[in-house]
Amino acid sequence: MDKNRMDDDRNIIVVHQTPPGIMQSVHRDYGLMILGGGTGVHAPKDSFLSCRKRRFEHFSISHLLGGGGHYWLEDGREADMSPGDAIIVTPGTVNRYGGFHGESYIEDSLAFFGPVADMLKNCGVIRDGVFPFGTVRRLLPIQQLQRDPAHVSQIKANIELQKLLVDIYLESLGPVSGYPVFEKLLSDIKSRPKKWWTVQEMAEYCGISDDQLRRIFMKYTGCSPKFYIDRLKLRHAGELLTSTRRSIAAIADSLGYLDRYHFSRRFKQIMGLSPQRYRDSGPNAGRFLEAGRDGGGAG
Repeated sequence: MDKNRMDDDRNIIVVHQTPPGIMQSVHRDYGLMILGGGTGVHAPKDSFLSCRKRRFEHFSISHLLGGGGHYWLEDGREADMSPGDAIIVTPGTVNRYGGFHGESYIEDSLAFFGPVADMLKNCGVIRDGVFPFGTVRRLLPIQQLQRDPAHVSQIKANIELQKLLVDIYLESLGPVSGYPVFEKLLSDIKSRPKKWWTVQEMAEYCGISDDQLRRIFMKYTGCSPKFYIDRLKLRHAGELLTSTRRSIAAIADSLGYLDRYHFSRRFKQIMGLSPQRYRDSGPNAGRFLEAGRDGGGAG
């Protein structure tokens, strides 16, 4: 085969389709289905070099157990992989990975799809990329549950998969203990609910710049410093409204709001109900979704 033909072949995108109508009722009701995967599969040496560009219709996790690998993603990320790494590929992402540097690619893998997985992707829990996974074969228990067709085993497999995905996400953030003073700041904010912290005060508390504080806040809380404090206060207000008979004005004052009417407007924006209606709903207050969902923005 000549070089031009080989180049053309490498530019063809192979689509790995999800079989239609494969979901059973237990999976449809849950919103997640594990398609299965490989256990200790050996791909040939240097299989990355012959791997065509491909796109999956499902989510995929590949845990490199032995050998050595290399990956490429369409966003330009490309690097070697070592045993203990895992690559996650989301539906639609063009990718290539396999053995490299004369090594085989030995993997455990898992494929899955469904609305639950889509929502986890939308909120950033599932992302494309390579993540440290360790030497423990973390996919095996899920595979073993998934192979049992009993509904209870299928549900257990889904639960364990969700736990694993959340663990991967939290591990990728790194421990907050990497910023012990930031962890102390969060604790101090929670213990002083009446105080309104400015970005400058929080940055000085941590001994960092305002911009660095905003970046750390976004990484560990998913929202801006100002929005975090505002939401924290109003969630605390919701607890006080349903667990005490203190007046709305007194609750507003205890959380640092000087104007009861401003407090009421902001509470409704975030919590979805006015303070009085939230209180009247009693134990059912928690069923209402918060209206303020945008954790970004300045502050």
